[in-house]
Amino acid sequence: MTVVTSAPATGVRRVWRSWTLLRQLVVGVSVVVMIAVAAIGTTSILTLRSSILGIIDAQLAGAADNFSTGVTKYRSTPTPGGALPPPGSMKPLVYLMGQAPGNVVAMIRDGQVVDSAYFVDGEARPAPPATLRTIAGLSLGPDARTVELPELGWYRMTARTTDRGELLVTAVSRAPAWQAMVRETAIVALLTAVALLIAALSTVAVVRFALRPLRRVAATAAEVATLPLDRHHHEITVRVPDGDTDPRTEVGLVGDTLNRLLDHVERALRDVAASDRRMRQFITDASHELRTPLAAIHGYAELTRQDSAVLPETTEYSLARIESETQRMNALVADLLLLARLDEGQDLETAEFDIVTVVVDAVNDVAVSAPAQRWVTDVPDNPVWLRGDRTRLHQALTNLLTNARVHTAAGTTVTTTVTTDPGAPHVVVTVADNGSGIEPQLLPHLFERFVRADKSRSHDGGSFGLGLSITASIVEAHAGSITAESAGGVTTFTIRLPIAHERVEPAPTG
Repeated sequence: MTVVTSAPATGVRRVWRSWTLLRQLVVGVSVVVMIAVAAIGTTSILTLRSSILGIIDAQLAGAADNFSTGVTKYRSTPTPGGALPPPGSMKPLVYLMGQAPGNVVAMIRDGQVVDSAYFVDGEARPAPPATLRTIAGLSLGPDARTVELPELGWYRMTARTTDRGELLVTAVSRAPAWQAMVRETAIVALLTAVALLIAALSTVAVVRFALRPLRRVAATAAEVATLPLDRHHHEITVRVPDGDTDPRTEVGLVGDTLNRLLDHVERALRDVAASDRRMRQFITDASHELRTPLAAIHGYAELTRQDSAVLPETTEYSLARIESETQRMNALVADLLLLARLDEGQDLETAEFDIVTVVVDAVNDVAVSAPAQRWVTDVPDNPVWLRGDRTRLHQALTNLLTNARVHTAAGTTVTTTVTTDPGAPHVVVTVADNGSGIEPQLLPHLFERFVRADKSRSHDGGSFGLGLSITASIVEAHAGSITAESAGGVTTFTIRLPIAHERVEPAPTG
């Protein structure tokens, strides 16, 4: 069986779900109140209409009875001479008694109106000709019916038959009672609108008051979302107030659950931070402990090679490899120890220096060892002063430049720029190359430890995947940031560092 869901219904549900709880409740309650009041009003109006029609029909029946009685009485009452009136005779209907203002009576004989009267303002006069033509053309009977009479308006009308086959037509105006019903309808509509407005305003007030605890819970969650939670900041002191954590209420249940969730997250972050501290301490201790045996191995290998004249060729080669690998191990240990110290905020010397000279020196140092690439430097003419560790920032820039040298082919252009924006509190250093680029899936993990762009490359190349991680740690230790972008074969590393202050060099004397 195939079920087809209409698009409009789906759209309505989507819009409804996008509304706030306050709007949903206000609209929902208002619709319910409107339907209830409209149903009550409609029932009242229909009941009133039925009652008014009943009253009019009762008046019509009384007027018709008076008309028939008046005709019968006139024809059965002897004249002053003692004889009955001629058959079919009747006094002029304008003298008929027992009719209310607005009533219309007419006598029809052989399909023709032979007499009529319209009672108004305490007197009676013949009905308008257009009204008489309409009455003559109707098929009337004892049942009341509603008819619009020209020049007079809407009437309830009935007809009685005499013993001579005449029709005695009686009509009662519907206007007075109908105007009363229209007034009642307007009053009911006005009351409906007022009730709807009061219901909407009351719902807004009640819902706003009821949702105040939920807003406080949301404010707590929003405040937690802005906390800088990491391995250095793992304490979550914000909690939902006790007054909003009563599990017997819906909002209190949400607040209590949020507090328990925050407790769980804080414990987990505390455990992660403790584990991270233990890991850093282990790396630091292991690095210190490894330095001594590595130095001893390197020393003994170098000492043994001094007697290379008496050593077999294979032994001398093995000792050379031992020295080389020991140097690589020493470099790895030094990198791990540096990362551990940077994580602890150590191993930094603070002084003022010109970042422009640091960039120029780093580019020149790498360019000497890589003449196959084209090295371009674009720096300001004036110095840009930073406060931090000049040596470590030189190392960070060297790592980026070395990364470009290792992972780009001969002829690649590597451009290093230093830019400042007047009024901006930071300097921007970029290292860009037009090499083969970096895979998009690798970019988010580029500054993680032991991540290498070319996983197939052997460790003999001297890379352990720590260079970019050390660069990021050095930049972060200087309250800066580093990002990487790669698109269309152009890879750009961007470093932002805070400027110390404007420094004016003394004018040369001479």
